Amino acid sequence: MAEAEVDVFGMLKGGVGKTRIAMLAALWLATVEGEDVHLVDADSVSQTSNDWRKDYELENPGKKFPVKVTRHPFDDLDEHVAALRSKHDRVIVDVGGGNAGIFTAALVYARRLVVPIGADPSEVRRLRSTWRAAQTAAGDSEVGGFDAWVLLSRTDHGTTLPREYRDMLTSGKDPKSGRELPVYPLLTAEMRKRVAYQRAYPIVPPRAEFHDVPAVLREIGILPNQKGS
Repeated sequence: MAEAEVDVFGMLKGGVGKTRIAMLAALWLATVEGEDVHLVDADSVSQTSNDWRKDYELENPGKKFPVKVTRHPFDDLDEHVAALRSKHDRVIVDVGGGNAGIFTAALVYARRLVVPIGADPSEVRRLRSTWRAAQTAAGDSEVGGFDAWVLLSRTDHGTTLPREYRDMLTSGKDPKSGRELPVYPLLTAEMRKRVAYQRAYPIVPPRAEFHDVPAVLREIGILPNQKGS
């Protein structure tokens, strides 16, 4: 069996929507694509991925959650991920909070990193430190490095904020002050359905209710692009 690819959804700040996209990505791959997916809940602040599995099984007696989920105790995370690679088709790591050491350990075997943020100045502020930690982790990669993207999460297109933040993150310039800013690889896909994603916990959604998740997975290369796209 070939060793599984590792995909990390992480940010050095809570409340950005990373668990929603990590879990929904895992559920899509398990229930629609038929993959054997193991999700590691490595969030040192709140273990929402692990709670999702537990609450689903409590509310659905006799039903097994379709994604294997473990809560890792945060030491030797890279060794834990390495061991899982030989046992599953894919390993997804949900990592966040303020612990840069755990974040970089999650990336040792990663092929992809997705960093979700909202159109919020506090989240953009933490994006810079998250990106620096990812660059440090790339130097310690055991698989030749990883591709990384920023994902706009919880966007509300009833306002101009998503467009404003998209311009700011990709132009390298603060539109208000004119000062130079870092440029980030921003995904075209966004996690737009704020209320629908909130309601996703702790269920396994029907296919139609994954909304933007397949588009994200196609853009980062996990799913093949559709014809004509």
